[in-house]
Amino acid sequence: MFIGGEKYTPSHSKRIAVFNPATGEQIESVPFASPEDVKKAIDSCALAFKSWSQKSYAERGAVLSKISAALKEEQCLEKLAATLTNEQGKPLAESRREIEGLVGVIDYYTGLSSSFHTDFFENKNNQSYSFTIKKPLGICVSILPWNMPALVMAWKVIPALLTGNTCLVKPSSICPLTILEIASVFHDAGLPAGVLNVVTGSGDEIGKQLAASPDVRKISFTGSAEAGKKIGAEAAQFNKRVTLELGGSDAMIVCDDVNIGDCALKAVSARFFNCGQTCISPKRIFVFESVFDVFVKSVLEHVSKIQIGNGLSGKTMMGPLSSEDGLKEMIEFVENARSKGAQIRFGGVVPKGAEFENGYFFEPTVITNAPKGSRVLLEEVFGPIMVINPVKDLDEAIFEANNTNFGLGASIWTNDLNRAKRGVEELEAGIVWVNQHTKVLPELPFGGVKESGFGRENGYEALNGYLETKTVVFKF
Repeated sequence: MFIGGEKYTPSHSKRIAVFNPATGEQIESVPFASPEDVKKAIDSCALAFKSWSQKSYAERGAVLSKISAALKEEQCLEKLAATLTNEQGKPLAESRREIEGLVGVIDYYTGLSSSFHTDFFENKNNQSYSFTIKKPLGICVSILPWNMPALVMAWKVIPALLTGNTCLVKPSSICPLTILEIASVFHDAGLPAGVLNVVTGSGDEIGKQLAASPDVRKISFTGSAEAGKKIGAEAAQFNKRVTLELGGSDAMIVCDDVNIGDCALKAVSARFFNCGQTCISPKRIFVFESVFDVFVKSVLEHVSKIQIGNGLSGKTMMGPLSSEDGLKEMIEFVENARSKGAQIRFGGVVPKGAEFENGYFFEPTVITNAPKGSRVLLEEVFGPIMVINPVKDLDEAIFEANNTNFGLGASIWTNDLNRAKRGVEELEAGIVWVNQHTKVLPELPFGGVKESGFGRENGYEALNGYLETKTVVFKF
């Protein structure tokens, strides 16, 4: 754990093992935080808040700038990338991109530190001025996922720090090591002790304690819909602010007026990135009947070239799933689809060979013609399975795309402006792409609708989620 500006080891011996998903070997262990440990982290945040909240935006931005510079150093970046690959499984190149994404978020918000403003009003009728004051909330909790831990940490922690809050971070037990190393970099670069604390352990137990703590003012959670609902319910009992990003089952609509080969290549790249363990990857693809066969053929050609293996190998294009439970779930998804009458066009099995025996590997899988009621259409498939179904026209495509409880992202691929306009307006999602998918920039608000959660991260809009607005009316 990381509390009060230093690595913290509790007196008790209870720990959580961390495994390399490519080999199944234990690489480290982290403490299992007790209620006393969590309370110590909360107290550390509370103490640091008094001085951190009094600093100006420019002063806090200057600290973030130093952190960015430290992370950009090649030795630091490579060390963090290697740690991320070892505990999460993704190829080293993807890990580097994630750390670079973390830096990009810091640089974006550092740029905002000199341009933050509040509102001012003048009422000439009663000779009064009115204005707003923005105050930091206090202690903000960030509960992280295991698929993109460093990037999602940035989305939650950086706007909170810039606005004067202190942060308590709870990483996933699958991938805690990278977050602990990042916390050390933050502190060594000049972040005052106690402004950022990290506790490891049971998400269920720690989440309940944080939700009940009167000192915690906000909880930002990224994870499953089921877990998010519990967090939201517990936080609601104490009227805490909550931001929930609960995953999705993104739809991708492919019309008949685009370059099918190029579209297929980009669909494969987006879907199998991070072994398909990305909340906004295109999981359900609906293709116009007239180009369906051509699209599927092109997809299969590209998927057949994906090399799977240990993420540390320079040849690896797709690493393992991050946990044994994730592997079991992929097997169950394929079995259910097959039993419903879907066609397994590629993969659907655990790869054979000595290098795959102890890891959590699963072949990139393509399923077509999945009938209604298939789990791959109803649930979030968090792994390397692509589902492609034919549709007659745009009406059917939009209906099927919206026929889900989720609503995080969606895309439409077309060169027809009228079709694009319909997709933008009618697709039920927090973000809609036209002729691309999965690209998320730091300046763009990100979040979902329906069971994909509520609240927005990134962009200027995220700052308001970490500030309390006070209205002042001054009569003279």
